[in-house]
Amino acid sequence: MYQRDQDKQKSLLAKAAIQYLEKGMVLGLGTGSTIDIFISELSKFEDLFSSLKIVATSKVSAQKARDNRMNVVEPDKYLELDICIDGADEVDRNLSMIKGGGGALLWEKIVAYRASKRIYLADESKQVTQLGAFALPVEIIDYGHEWSAAAIEPLFKSVRLRKEATGNTFKTDSNNVIYDCLIKDEEDTANLGSNLSVVPGVVTSGLFDQFIDILLTCRDGDVQEISRKENVFW
Repeated sequence: MYQRDQDKQKSLLAKAAIQYLEKGMVLGLGTGSTIDIFISELSKFEDLFSSLKIVATSKVSAQKARDNRMNVVEPDKYLELDICIDGADEVDRNLSMIKGGGGALLWEKIVAYRASKRIYLADESKQVTQLGAFALPVEIIDYGHEWSAAAIEPLFKSVRLRKEATGNTFKTDSNNVIYDCLIKDEEDTANLGSNLSVVPGVVTSGLFDQFIDILLTCRDGDVQEISRKENVFW
């Protein structure tokens, strides 16, 4: 897919997602390039965004929302999230996802788990028959992370510590590290998630299973809403 076509689809999806917002909602705000466009589109509706409380899934998204005069608040046990809007790196035919390309997978999962309704935006390039072309991010605490990485290595084709462009180790907003892991062919991702969860030091992975309430994606350039596996068309 050409970049200009992908950007056009992201813009269409962002505009469509705004239609799910109502004044006074508490919004879980995702992270990534599609959400950057969503923030930009939402900023055009001051009557709407000025009434929202926003819980961001990353420091980057929080700052971008604040830069657009939006009310960003911290998570609180008394705060009920009405809706979460986020992107995806891959979505398969079972509506399972890989997320975390931007490194915000833990906060994204925490926020989505709390939300009453979860809407994900994915352009056509994110539609896959099987997860795994995109490396799976696995978030691991910094202490002893090489030991934890050695323990998960047999589960994958390869594991690689994520680095910044400067060559420094990438750190998440929770000060953890990320290993980008290539999933084995025909891997049962349900079992993979379970196997990862028993390794000390592993915080979470970018596997998001049964998180989608509504998927907004594109087909032949038009926005499609999918809420059931039966409606998947790729």
